[in-house]
Amino acid sequence: MAIVKANYVKRGIGERGRVKATIRYITHRQDRDGQRQTRALFGYDGTLTKQQAYQMIDEAQKGTVFYRFVLSPDPRREDRYKDLDLSDITIHTMLELEERIGKQIQFIATIHNDHSPNRHVHTLVLIHKQKLTREDFQALRYQATGRALSQRRMRDLIRGQHMRRRLRRSRNTNRYQKSLQGSLPAYHSYTCYLCNYHQSYSSSGIRPRCPSCGLYLRRERNRAFYLTQRRGVGLTLSLSP
Repeated sequence: MAIVKANYVKRGIGERGRVKATIRYITHRQDRDGQRQTRALFGYDGTLTKQQAYQMIDEAQKGTVFYRFVLSPDPRREDRYKDLDLSDITIHTMLELEERIGKQIQFIATIHNDHSPNRHVHTLVLIHKQKLTREDFQALRYQATGRALSQRRMRDLIRGQHMRRRLRRSRNTNRYQKSLQGSLPAYHSYTCYLCNYHQSYSSSGIRPRCPSCGLYLRRERNRAFYLTQRRGVGLTLSLSP
């Protein structure tokens, strides 16, 4: 199941400054090598700049509650190939929240995939005069999980199709190579024991003849050739009829 963690920014003096600090943190948190990063922010309408995010916070109505969400798909069952569209999961989870509470919300999110082996999304959600319940959080978990599993099934289906195509191409290539090999004539080695002339000839059915001695050569089996070579006899010859 996709994990959804949430808390909200403490109300009171300096509240919006703390919210902006959250934006800076999720945007610039160091990666696993300790290097400061600048990650892209996004919302319903696509990419957001940090200044646009600050403007949303400044213009939020009085009484707005600033929730901080972390959406993290299961790294084994859902995001095992690290190929899920996390922005899509985030947007549909926020739409589910709107439908559940019956009012429009705003959110600012960014994907973290560089400081932890588990990819996740940090999301700041702006809800006007509404606090979420335990049941709301549970519904968000179900929505995020369902969207992640739906993507996983589709990607696995496409992945399987690609693998089957590659396997068919590989099999066709192997068959083609074997057909080429089968179409090539086999070659055998012949030697004249009188003049030591050596040459390879294709097995075309034509008896090879020594160009020096004019004798027809008869090919023997490999084992016989080995034994005759050890005895110093050479290949059996026959005179031209």
